[in-house]
Amino acid sequence: MSDKIEWCIVKLMNDYKWWLEKVNNDTHTDTDYVGVIDPRQFEHLAELTSPLSDYGLRNELVEGAFLKLRIAAELPDSRVKLEFIPTKTHSAEEPLFLLPNVIADNEGPYAEFIDHIIRLRVKLLNDSADSKATINVEEIEETLRERYQEKYIEGNSIHVFDEIVDILEYTPNGYDIAHKGEFDEDGEELGGHEEYIVEDGGLETDESDEWDNEELQKLEILDQ
Repeated sequence: MSDKIEWCIVKLMNDYKWWLEKVNNDTHTDTDYVGVIDPRQFEHLAELTSPLSDYGLRNELVEGAFLKLRIAAELPDSRVKLEFIPTKTHSAEEPLFLLPNVIADNEGPYAEFIDHIIRLRVKLLNDSADSKATINVEEIEETLRERYQEKYIEGNSIHVFDEIVDILEYTPNGYDIAHKGEFDEDGEELGGHEEYIVEDGGLETDESDEWDNEELQKLEILDQ
C-alpha cells in the first residue's frame, strides 16, 4: 500500500470516525474496511503510548506502521481529500491523519506494530502486578477476538483507533494497576470498578470521556 498511495479521500461516517473511501489507485487496496486516525485521535494515542517507552517501544515500528497524510481539500458530504506527506510524526509541522500501512491480511508494518504494543502492554501490566495476576500475549489477543466477534459477524469493521486504544488500555478482569494486582479477601479486585490508565509513568483515573463532542472535534480539525 505504501508505494501506491499518493492521495486518498476519507469520509466522516455516522460513528464520527474517518473511513477510507477512495485512493488514487484502487486496484490493490480494499477501501471498505480501513479506518483513518485523525489529528485529535493521534494526540490521544501518543499519550497512551508514552509509558511504553520504558519497556522498549521501537519508534521505527511506530513510524513505519502508518502513512502520514495532510488535508489537501475539503469536499462535500463530510469528505476530505488527503495527500501523502513523507515526514515523521514527531517532526510534522501540521496536523496529520494516519493511514495504517497494511500490505496484506495480518501482514505488513501495521501488523508488526500491533504485535509490538501488545507485547509491551503485557510487560507493563506484569511489571505492575503480583504473580497471581500475570498475563500473556495470547490472553490479550483472545480477549480482543471475543470482543470483536459479534461486529465481524454483523459485517462491521473495527476502526484502527479503537483497536489501538483497546490494546493500550487493556486490563484483565480482577486486575488493578493501582494496587499492583492485589485482591481483597473475597477475591475481588481492590479499588472497585474504576479503570486506571498509565500516563507518563503515573496513574490517573479515567473519569471523563474526551470524545463525547465528536462533531465539534470534526469542525476543529477542518479549521486547522
